[in-house]
Amino acid sequence: MIQNYEAWSPCGRYGVRISAQVLQKAITFCKNNCAFETGGIMVGYYNRRQNCAIVTDCSGPPRDSTCKRTFFRRGIKGLQQWINSLWYVKERRYYLGEWHFHPFAKPNPSSTDICQIKSNAEDRSYKSPEVIMFIIGGDPKTKWSCSSFVYSRQVGLIELVKGWERNSFKN
Repeated sequence: MIQNYEAWSPCGRYGVRISAQVLQKAITFCKNNCAFETGGIMVGYYNRRQNCAIVTDCSGPPRDSTCKRTFFRRGIKGLQQWINSLWYVKERRYYLGEWHFHPFAKPNPSSTDICQIKSNAEDRSYKSPEVIMFIIGGDPKTKWSCSSFVYSRQVGLIELVKGWERNSFKN
């Protein structure tokens, strides 16, 4: 059974919370593309303290994405329309970051992953000073694991630690 995911930076300044439902959705995309890397974007909002990204949904790979055995390039087709609908029609949800899958491998970021997340964080059009990167690795049908990172324009790449107890967490 998939459970909620929460991870924090050791300093407590950056956190991410992903519901079991959203995580299950991402795992389903991985199962459907089992032999190939896949991914999408994560959307949501920040808590009142502005120190934790609350992921409320994730996309699958847009139609113009490139999915190969050891390579994934997320496309853009349909994403802006989806994000606009979340912002204007629903509850002001917006882009928080990227997720992707490393089939039958560890969920460690490659140099390409790090360059991409850095580029997204430094791109002012994303309107996000910190960008989340969530990686799922392994076999999505039997045994998988995940890791999460945040890229801050001021600090760089920071690994978020799962299970870090954050007693000051408030929505």
